[in-house]
Amino acid sequence: MYVGCMFHPPILRPMDADSGSLNRRVFLLGAGAVVGAGFAGLALPSGAQAATAPRIYSCAEWSARPPADPLVTLNHPANRILVHHTASANSTDYSQAHAFQLARGIQNDHIDTNGWSDTGQHFTISRGGYDMEGRHGSLTALRGGSTR
Repeated sequence: MYVGCMFHPPILRPMDADSGSLNRRVFLLGAGAVVGAGFAGLALPSGAQAATAPRIYSCAEWSARPPADPLVTLNHPANRILVHHTASANSTDYSQAHAFQLARGIQNDHIDTNGWSDTGQHFTISRGGYDMEGRHGSLTALRGGSTR
């Protein structure tokens, strides 16, 4: 799953019972906590717990290649979020190693096949629930309140 800009209210943090990791929807909801998106006053659903910032693995942690070209940072905060799916086959391997392999495969395809400077998405959420920075600098931009 590709995730564009991450500005959404922090609401829930249910864990996947099998892997102990966040599911995709909760990553999107919790990411707002990272940037303090200003959604104070929203009521939590019955039985819900407030979200904490999700664990997001950086490009360095999943051994991303450097960008092929310099990347541009926008000078304004994001006002939308885009969620997209990958073109890869579903897998029953929910491991972190597989998630990192998926991220590298997506980046290789985007750079080598599409001719892009880097991965096209800001964040990748694996089927196993591992959250990874996609495009270099996205995690820094998310935490700083700007976008790439």
